[in-house]
Amino acid sequence: MVADRQKKGETGGSLTGDREYLGAVDVGGTKVAALVTGIDGEIVARKEEALCTEKGDFLLQQDEDNERSVAWYGPASQIEGMLHRMMEEEGIDALSGIGIGSAGPLKSGAIRNPPNFAVSIPAGMPASPLYVPLVEPLESAFRAPVTLENDCNTAVLGEAYFGVGRDVSDKGSLHLVYVTMSTGLGGGVWSGGHLLLGKEGNAAEIGHILVKENGLRCGCGNDGCAEAYCSGRGIMQNARLHLVNSGMRAQSLLLNLLEEEAGKKSHPEQRSRWDLLEFITPQIVFQAAGQGDEIAASVIDDFIHYGGIVLAAIANAYDPTVITLGGSIAVNHPEIVAPMHSEMCKHLNVSAPDLLITPLGKRAVEYGAIVLAQRARG
Repeated sequence: MVADRQKKGETGGSLTGDREYLGAVDVGGTKVAALVTGIDGEIVARKEEALCTEKGDFLLQQDEDNERSVAWYGPASQIEGMLHRMMEEEGIDALSGIGIGSAGPLKSGAIRNPPNFAVSIPAGMPASPLYVPLVEPLESAFRAPVTLENDCNTAVLGEAYFGVGRDVSDKGSLHLVYVTMSTGLGGGVWSGGHLLLGKEGNAAEIGHILVKENGLRCGCGNDGCAEAYCSGRGIMQNARLHLVNSGMRAQSLLLNLLEEEAGKKSHPEQRSRWDLLEFITPQIVFQAAGQGDEIAASVIDDFIHYGGIVLAAIANAYDPTVITLGGSIAVNHPEIVAPMHSEMCKHLNVSAPDLLITPLGKRAVEYGAIVLAQRARG
């Protein structure tokens, strides 16, 4: 298993000389984590930063479909800077391969129209399609091969090699699905020794399975997607809708908690009651639901109900032995597992898979990115 080395020189070996190093990157909807490791997966250094959406060049281009589009290089520049700082700090001259697990959808070494990136396109440029190139700029910057995969495909590699499949020598016997419940909702499938990718690497995009006809609007533009209910953004959107429908007149614990949160950041005379909607977070909704607030409980009930439905859909499609849940919401709220498993079982036409929180915590994509980097190196 990968060993974290917290201090420079802890294992007694030199970080210079003939050793080779890899880069591993997790690009989420709101943050970027980058690691430098040995080729054996030993972690040498790690940095995590909020995804910066206010910097980076925007370029007009023609994509491979001959469509006028915009390329935004901000995340690539941020990743390049993070890796170079770690290399400089550790006395490392070069990387032999880089693996990236990124929120999708992906196309041609880039993210295409990322639904969860809060980035403003400059005036005069088309708002869509937006490409976020990662492979080409990083291969150019580091003169090393780069492999990019959907974050959930990457995470399921982490599960297969460092998580639930760590002690399974025959990876061909593994049938597992990884599901992330974080800013967005997505899945990755490992079936009988194979990572299921699809034609463009976007297989198992479970966040966009329809779970409710004419339901809430999803970040992808469609209505009723699972991600509109079973993600951080979905929880916030659903809670806002419930409060708006109540006319913001309900005397609820959720509103009280929002008042407290708003009080930390502004004076009461500087805001209206409607301004409280800006302070909704998944954490506050879970807190209010746990204390008996009806509106918050309804939002979490939707999360569990539609989560169970979409897990049943992917279980029926891929027949896994186990489904692991990762991402900040799942890891921080393991109490969702039992009721979501019960809901899933109501909709199955296959034997029920186990459902559990990933043993890799919030770092499954990072561990999978190490595997990608090892594969990139060859």
